Amino acid sequence: MKFLRCAALVLAAGCTFAAEAPKPPGKAAIASAHHLATDAGFEVLAQGGNAFDAAIAVTAALAVVESSSSGIGGGGFWLLHRAGDGKQVMIDGREVAPAAVDAKAYLDAGGKLDRDKSVNGALAGGIPGEPAALVHLAKHYGRLPLKQSLALAIRLAQRTGLTLVGFARESQQVVYTHPERLA
Repeated sequence: MKFLRCAALVLAAGCTFAAEAPKPPGKAAIASAHHLATDAGFEVLAQGGNAFDAAIAVTAALAVVESSSSGIGGGGFWLLHRAGDGKQVMIDGREVAPAAVDAKAYLDAGGKLDRDKSVNGALAGGIPGEPAALVHLAKHYGRLPLKQSLALAIRLAQRTGLTLVGFARESQQVVYTHPERLA
């Protein structure tokens, strides 16, 4: 009997939602992991920016509000389509090894790849690719100056103090999981 009551309630709720017609998104639709990042994209569009400027604004804002999973200390990919001429491009903004590192440094004594060297220790460090990707995106595809596309993310960082609480929690977890790294 409880199941039937729940089913009737779900059906009634579904009917209520079905009666409301969805509103079209208009000319722009932005989706991100955080509403403040989405707002940054819409702000840039309202200032005359294009979709590429909005992508920069969203990416930068995510670096502030979702710092443990996104940010300028890492990298990313941007798949782009320019409607005006149909150009499609993929920007690879992944991290890269420092230029002075020899690929042989990641090999074991037998000459085989030692994956641990690429994820643990000094050789695991990479040069973040995201900042260069944002500059490239603004220079080649954006309509606004990079400074303008980054403005809301800068304001968010100033307002929040860029506390990185989530990142601090994540870092503690790594330290506890790998106590040998404390030495």
